[in-house]
Amino acid sequence: MTYRPHHSSLPYRAFLQARLVTAVLAVAATLLLFALIAYEVTTHGALVRLDQQLADWFNLHAFSPLTELLLGYTHLHGTIGVLAMGALLLWQMVRERQWHWAVDLVLVLPGGMLLNFGLKHVFTRLRPHFNDPILVLHSYSFPSGHTIGATLLYAMLAAYLLHQPALAGRIGERLHTGTRGTQAVIVCTALLLVLLTAFSRIYLGAHFLSDVLGAMLLGTAWFALCTTVVFTVHRHYWARPRSN
Repeated sequence: MTYRPHHSSLPYRAFLQARLVTAVLAVAATLLLFALIAYEVTTHGALVRLDQQLADWFNLHAFSPLTELLLGYTHLHGTIGVLAMGALLLWQMVRERQWHWAVDLVLVLPGGMLLNFGLKHVFTRLRPHFNDPILVLHSYSFPSGHTIGATLLYAMLAAYLLHQPALAGRIGERLHTGTRGTQAVIVCTALLLVLLTAFSRIYLGAHFLSDVLGAMLLGTAWFALCTTVVFTVHRHYWARPRSN
């Protein structure tokens, strides 16, 4: 009989419990904020009025070459583009035999995008309408599919990089930063890419502000939920004694 190491000390268990409680609170908080936005959308509250004003302003002030640049960027984060980038990340996880990460990615990315698709048909919100539109789309608007796809993809990528010392170290060496600096760069870059996707959808008139805010919150909640479940199961499995 051989045993995998496991942590039975009270401080370690307290640490795990604290992390679990934090994750649960994060999921609850983001879902609550999503529910508030969804309520505003369904009741046509003040946020909806701001939505229309902002959409009209961007449609009126759109200009080249920014429009062309954002069209290219937003198409990269469509369903096919996000799933293709996710497949590359999955291949890396499988190649490194990081099976728990691979399971998490499969649950987070396709699962979250399917959840978002289903919610579109629950809320059935129409997209912004303009006399001179940049994009003409006939699917439903809330929540934004491109934005949740980017949120899920880059959250997974950032989390994976932060938990791979070798990969993070190579990034730090190229950027000439320490550990904390590298972590900050990874998180800020992921956040910037998500925000840029969200901005592109509003600028191009494909979505309202509340559509992208709702998608970011829903994506964050789904990522936190799936990752918490997968890694909680993984830790308990890893801590058990294993026989040859």
